[in-house]
Amino acid sequence: MAIITPSTFDPLRRYANVRLQQGVPLVDADLNELDDVRKFELRAHLRWYVGDGVPEGSDGFRIVGGLDNDFTISAGVPTAPANTAPTDQGLRHVGRILVDGLDAIIPTDLRYSQQPLHAGRPGAAALAARLGVPVTPALTTPSGPTQFLVYLDMWERLLTPEEEPGLIHPGMGVESCARIVREWVVRVKTGSVLPAPGATDHIPAHLYYPLARLNRRGGQAAVTGAEISDRRERRLLTPPAHLLTDVLDVADPAAYRRGEGRPLVSLRSAINSLIKGELPASPDLAVSPAPEPDFIRRAAVADTAGGLVVVWQSQRAGGTTLQVVASRLDRSQPSAGFTQAAILTTGTAVHQEPTAVALPDGELLVAYQTGSSIGTGADVHMKRGPFSRLDTAPQEDVGTTTSSADTLPHAVVAGDFAVLFTHQSAAGRWFYRRFDHVAKTFVDLQPVQLQDIAASQQPLHASVADGMVWAAYTDGTNLRVLRLNPAASPGQGVDMTGSTPAPASSNAFVLAHNATNARVFFDSGSTLMEYVCTNGVWSSPVAVAGAGGEKQPSATVDAENTLYLLSQRPATGGGNEIVLRRRRNLVTEVGGPLRLTLDNVDNAKPFPVFVPGQGIWMFWQTNRLGNNDIFAKCIVPTV
Repeated sequence: MAIITPSTFDPLRRYANVRLQQGVPLVDADLNELDDVRKFELRAHLRWYVGDGVPEGSDGFRIVGGLDNDFTISAGVPTAPANTAPTDQGLRHVGRILVDGLDAIIPTDLRYSQQPLHAGRPGAAALAARLGVPVTPALTTPSGPTQFLVYLDMWERLLTPEEEPGLIHPGMGVESCARIVREWVVRVKTGSVLPAPGATDHIPAHLYYPLARLNRRGGQAAVTGAEISDRRERRLLTPPAHLLTDVLDVADPAAYRRGEGRPLVSLRSAINSLIKGELPASPDLAVSPAPEPDFIRRAAVADTAGGLVVVWQSQRAGGTTLQVVASRLDRSQPSAGFTQAAILTTGTAVHQEPTAVALPDGELLVAYQTGSSIGTGADVHMKRGPFSRLDTAPQEDVGTTTSSADTLPHAVVAGDFAVLFTHQSAAGRWFYRRFDHVAKTFVDLQPVQLQDIAASQQPLHASVADGMVWAAYTDGTNLRVLRLNPAASPGQGVDMTGSTPAPASSNAFVLAHNATNARVFFDSGSTLMEYVCTNGVWSSPVAVAGAGGEKQPSATVDAENTLYLLSQRPATGGGNEIVLRRRRNLVTEVGGPLRLTLDNVDNAKPFPVFVPGQGIWMFWQTNRLGNNDIFAKCIVPTV
């Protein structure tokens, strides 16, 4: 046989072609490298863009039982009619399988024991020696239950003229170009692990692929179908792009391939949830857990750059001092998870009770309290900027009243203003300042008193609709709701409630619908209450059905005007669980309360963020990992 120059192909050189030149000798290495370039490119495409397995329309290499200590390797395709051209037979009448980008074919059904390398076949040992491979042993009846792996062993080798006389040119009596042939044999071994590099049964340059698992019974020779478990990947097919539109209403397949527009839950999971009367939801997602405890407040927002940002307080900066930390999730890549928590405040002073809003220009505004809530050392400050630079952003004063504790900040955005509420302990009142986020300056040089009514030092909550800010808080005895127009002169808030009994620890949550309609949920101490304002007129507070013992209410409304009410309630097995109620058009209850947490630990302080086109993201605090951590999940109202 003529000499073949050793291969010069190296895929890492990134050669894309071989070009002939005038006056340059044509050598075998050049043409061989050209062929290797093309072959490798096709193999890489099949390996990475198609995958391993059997294509749609073929059932090649299926292992079929029904024989004693033997089985059939099925071609899985109809037999070719007589006189079928080799090309048509190779395209339509052979079984095939892809392994690491190489295509193996089987033209007809073949018994395991009929393979030329089977130990029971004449000449098997000589053939194995010539090919440099071991024979494949005969199956025997196992003495006891034994698991076997049936796998494909595939390799390529040089075909010699001695094997194929047709490689001798008949007119000249000399060899033509050599051929490379792709060989395969089906082998069986005990266990379930393919030959791996370094193992005695692994041969370099050979490819291995699992075909089936045999769970054989002891003392029985028959290999039955019940003992065979198929391990092939099947039905490989590149689907047409319009399936994305038909199934998921995705307009841009390229964006979908970038991970945009993908549902957070599979269609199967969504359908199963709906059948069970539940809402589809993503798996629980830990938000940057750490050994130190984390404590959440109502401080999670969807930013204008397609992210979800959650801000909380933690001792993870070292020692026992609380600091403000934040993490962000790219909503187009939820599988990537939340970023490592960024520590926004440092130093020996306590920084706590954070609140956050997203500004239209892409910045985030985070306000927080420094110092203890008791005494005169507490002040309220803020930082603003893109999420990536919040930790280094300068600190700005919001409420630093002398001889008074400025505490419990809460921020909302209404029009051109970020409105920041703070409680002053000396006055026993709520105050606010308006920050013009367009001009980047405070409109109110000093905090403005919200209402001349004593207020308990418990968190205020505010919500915005039609440019109006609705704020709810307690005066220690009664619930108060104020409607504020931030574009008007300071102090022009309108008391909307008069007096409504509510304990100081009511955890009031106000949900604004428009300039005249809103509702407030609060904890009466024994049950969850709701207070509704319609066209400026408030109904009497009513108990939310079945809400005995529930606390920490929070709510949001989706694009179809469905209300989602979250709360925590004592769990049957101990601890607390988060539950969800839905109301179509804000009124009609849909089913009973749905459990959103399934563990009997302390799940608390749920807070929802509605993201159009994606769902309701819920954040909450839990000690399921043995320590207080923040978790998130997306409730999917529409798929």
